[in-house]
Amino acid sequence: MDDLQSHLDRVWRTRNAAAETLALVEEQVRQAIRGATVAELAALIELYAPSLSAGPEWTRTFDPLIERLWFWADDETMAGLAAHFAAKGAPWVAVTHALSKENGARVRGSIRQPAWARLPAFGIV
Repeated sequence: MDDLQSHLDRVWRTRNAAAETLALVEEQVRQAIRGATVAELAALIELYAPSLSAGPEWTRTFDPLIERLWFWADDETMAGLAAHFAAKGAPWVAVTHALSKENGARVRGSIRQPAWARLPAFGIV
């Protein structure tokens, strides 16, 4: 095997290992979300407070979390989260919007889980 072929093989094996790891972690996240209380999920979301994590970093980490919450949490949990953040006032408007029923319908409508797929087709990784 020449150097290029060896490099391609290593890169492809690394890609496959990363994909497998992501699949395993996503399953752990799904189980954790389904088993968490509203208070526990709210505490997680509060780690991403706009005032603590401004700019692209907030969006890069918050948006994938919201997708997974809308896909894996039940409506009662999501309503509880929306009420929790609505009560926190203006600094939490972006979070409250992300947890609104309207946004939830949009997110849930954009995510597909084909029968053959191991993971949902999340828009943001």
